[in-house]
Amino acid sequence: MNGVKIFLVGKEATSDTERVLESLGYEFQLTPSVEEAALQSLKKRNILILIETSSKEDFPEFFSKVKNLETPVIMLAENADELITPRGNQPYGYLVKPYHESELKFNINQAIFKKELERKFKRSEDILNISMNMAKMVYWEYDTEKDLFTFDDHFYALYGTTIDEQGGKHLSSEEYVTRFIPPEEQDAVGMEVAKALETDDLNFSSTFQHWMIRADGVRRYIVVRIRIMTDEQGHKIGTKGVNQDITEFKMAEEALNEADQRLAEIIDFLPDATFAIDVEGRVISWNRAIEEMTWVWSEEILGKDNYEYSLPFYGERRPGLIDLFNSSDEEIERHYQNLKKNGKVLTAETEVTLKGERRTVWVKAVPLEDSKGNFIGAIEAIRDITDLRNAEKKLKKSLKEKETLLKEIHHRVKNNLMIISSLLNLQSHYIKDKEALDVFRESQNRAKSMALIHERLYQSTDLKNIDFGDYIRSLTTDLYHSMVSDPGRVNLDLDLEDVKIDINTVVPLGLIVNELVTNSMKYAFPDDECGHIKVELHHEHENVVLRVSDNGVGFPRDVDYKNTNSLGLQLVNNLIIQIDGELELDNNQGTTFTIRFKEQKE
Repeated sequence: MNGVKIFLVGKEATSDTERVLESLGYEFQLTPSVEEAALQSLKKRNILILIETSSKEDFPEFFSKVKNLETPVIMLAENADELITPRGNQPYGYLVKPYHESELKFNINQAIFKKELERKFKRSEDILNISMNMAKMVYWEYDTEKDLFTFDDHFYALYGTTIDEQGGKHLSSEEYVTRFIPPEEQDAVGMEVAKALETDDLNFSSTFQHWMIRADGVRRYIVVRIRIMTDEQGHKIGTKGVNQDITEFKMAEEALNEADQRLAEIIDFLPDATFAIDVEGRVISWNRAIEEMTWVWSEEILGKDNYEYSLPFYGERRPGLIDLFNSSDEEIERHYQNLKKNGKVLTAETEVTLKGERRTVWVKAVPLEDSKGNFIGAIEAIRDITDLRNAEKKLKKSLKEKETLLKEIHHRVKNNLMIISSLLNLQSHYIKDKEALDVFRESQNRAKSMALIHERLYQSTDLKNIDFGDYIRSLTTDLYHSMVSDPGRVNLDLDLEDVKIDINTVVPLGLIVNELVTNSMKYAFPDDECGHIKVELHHEHENVVLRVSDNGVGFPRDVDYKNTNSLGLQLVNNLIIQIDGELELDNNQGTTFTIRFKEQKE
């Protein structure tokens, strides 16, 4: 019945008791000794021990063995005298024979119910004690009339002592103050306690903090919470409260405050104008640089919200970059130019009015987050870059002027070289000696080659990246038309990549191409022989390769191309050194000159 199991113990248990238990539907077991019943009771809940005795002397013996058990005990006796027990050793229930079945049932149910309440109360008490211990919190009471504090072991443990060491659980207010409150804190504590003692408000409560001195001399920081204590009639009889050790919290708070102070000092001395807002948009930092920039002082703006910080810059209340972390790029670019995003960091530029003058400022905004990634505010730095932008404009204008001047110089050099080429051409009409005429024409081609380079430089928009492939195409085509009288006899083949070369390399390379192509056209195909000339330009790993080849008679094997009297080849070798390149000759099948040089990088 109800899941209750009963152990029936007694030297002279009667069959009447068994019959009653059977009729009530209880599961029971005859047990010869209290020890056996106690052992069985440890194995499950809802156990009850029913002790039946017919002797007054047996009761103390039985009860002494079960008084500390978790199991409820009911005594059955022949008369009331047998139920007299030592103080504090009362059973959960007792009956004097004869009794009615309903009386036994009531006692059993009440015993089980009472035990269950005790278990719940004990569990709640344990949880409360564990919670208070974890929170380093202890309870106390103060009797105003007796001027006595009542403390327990937990309270004294918080203060590094015990009830025995302090001579009991009661202390007068003077003893408590003397033993546990430092002299420098006593006046402040006394004022807070006086408020509680003097008030007639039964709902009064007070919270304050102070240092304490433990019995071992260690200083700790505690928070005290006081409320009014009343009797059953609701009359004020004293105070009660809890003391909590918050030393670690206090130390962490002081460390945090110190860190905040250091951070505030760092922000204050930053060279850029800097301010910060909290999650509500209130200004929480406004450094010296921004004071100097806006003539708005920190005491005027700290704590202000509703875009107060925008007024010194834009003359109106409007979101700043500091407010636009979750906005689209289009929304931000409505107010700012040159927007850049790096994760959650925003940088941009904008025009503002500072002290009545239009200025250009660079702005950087960074969100502030706690350890869990929650947004708690933002910080914005502002830098006046007006002078920088003006200097950039002047520099760009100056560079443009210099570039124009340089192009004009290249144009004039090109014209002068063309004049020289024309003069050489006119002079050549009066020269009858073939060798001298050849020298004049070679000089004329060199002048035209350099003139063509300067024409390219004049036309180029970037002197660091000149299209050398296009230049070779123009140069070799011009040489071909001027030197090859019969295009059907000699073919010109061009295989040219788009290779960009700077001005320092393109001039010597142009002369090298002129010399090598001129030599092929002049000497590779004597006696009107047929063939072809090929010019190649391409990248090869980190190098640029220029190759001029022909399938003509070949370069003389008895001539050292690196040490020759030929003015053209001497010029080529010197120019190769100038560009830090390499020159190779392959004359197995015709003539092939290969030049390798490093591609210049900015």
